[in-house]
Amino acid sequence: MGKKSGGRVRVKQMGGPKMPANPLADLAIPPDEMIHLPTKPDSDSGFFIWPVGETFTMVYKNFSAVYPNYLDSNKTVKLGRRIAAKEALPEPTVQDIHEALMSLDIRHVVQPHKGYSRDASSRWDNPGRVLVDLEGAVESGIMEMKPDGAFDLDDTIPEMGDDGDHGKENNENGGGKKQLLKQIARIIPDLPNRKKRLEVKSKILEEEKLKAAQAEKEATKTKTGGSSGGGGNRKKKGKKKK
Repeated sequence: MGKKSGGRVRVKQMGGPKMPANPLADLAIPPDEMIHLPTKPDSDSGFFIWPVGETFTMVYKNFSAVYPNYLDSNKTVKLGRRIAAKEALPEPTVQDIHEALMSLDIRHVVQPHKGYSRDASSRWDNPGRVLVDLEGAVESGIMEMKPDGAFDLDDTIPEMGDDGDHGKENNENGGGKKQLLKQIARIIPDLPNRKKRLEVKSKILEEEKLKAAQAEKEATKTKTGGSSGGGGNRKKKGKKKK
């Protein structure tokens, strides 16, 4: 038990106390099976300024924002589309807008992690925005400025009939930001990088369809084989012959 020392007994402990077993240990998810969501990038990081030579000198606080939703034919007006559906295009990206503005020689800033407030899904599916120098667009003749020196920044409703409403344009040849958006939408379909991206996406979708069809075929075959088999060896019941 222990040694006596001066009338006292010293007890020697042979081991530490045993901790009770965790009753939920078997329910824990292994680390390799856990779902790890990607960390949300800082919305104020990853900016790209064009032309690159003005990276440290460009002042873009007065530039006008262009989101991919503005040009997306798959989006409704409520989700941000700013031009008529027949003049828009499906799934434009900030990279497409950037390349189109480069071809027009218009100064701009790409902000890849910004999100459009009206469409929460676009923050994940198609994030980013581009800040555009509208004064540069005026100098290039892409858009016009009003006599009072202001730009047409009416972003609320496309000016012509959309979603089945066959109205007339309020300003068929007019200037303003919508004219720039239309010009960008006309350039994007011919961009080589966009064509290549859509081809890759189309191939991936075709492969997924083939795999799904093959899996469905195998499942049907297995189900049919299981239900039809196993009945051939059964003996017929009947009266025994005397």
